[in-house]
Amino acid sequence: MSTFWSRTIRDRLVMLFTSRDRLSQRDFGLAIFLFTLSVLFAGGLIAYVIVRSNLAKTYEPTALVIPSALWLSTVLLALGSFSIHRALSFVRQEKQQQFRNCLNLTFLLGGAFFVIQTIGLIHVLRQHSEVLLVLDQAKNVYHYPSSYGVLFSFVLLHALHFVVAFGILGFVIYKAYLYQYDHEYHWGVHACSIVWHFLGIVWVCMLLLFCFVG
Repeated sequence: MSTFWSRTIRDRLVMLFTSRDRLSQRDFGLAIFLFTLSVLFAGGLIAYVIVRSNLAKTYEPTALVIPSALWLSTVLLALGSFSIHRALSFVRQEKQQQFRNCLNLTFLLGGAFFVIQTIGLIHVLRQHSEVLLVLDQAKNVYHYPSSYGVLFSFVLLHALHFVVAFGILGFVIYKAYLYQYDHEYHWGVHACSIVWHFLGIVWVCMLLLFCFVG
């Protein structure tokens, strides 16, 4: 039974990224996926701003210092977006070798982005917990404010988004080496580039949140 379901899921993925029909349905599905992610991230952003603003009425927190690792990861993500864009351009021109090279470069940049940003976000979470640690004078105990939980959930959602985008990229690279994409059909590459660009937009929003809200 497990073998049946694993084959079914695999066949669905292959159809999603390699078949030449039902493109409009896939575009609609991709739009729904991105819309859902947008709602989740917007909700998390609004919740964090509200909670952080309420805390500011109680005490004056120290400004959050953005670690250099986050700025470096932003550059890597921007380079990755450019690289996947070039890959899409090359496959449309039927330049298969350049197409695969750009996909590989995007994969390497994505891996570096993950490692460096993980270091930076761990630093942010640790710094955030120290900055927002509240002393309960009555009970003489420390507790974390609710904004820490919101921030942690926000970061976790971003991490899951990256895992999905990175997994899609890996699958597209696999199919690219099987010559499943050409100048006539490259929807999988197109979808991958959109998801990757969307990842960059979400990250810029998070970085601005850290800069202006703390």
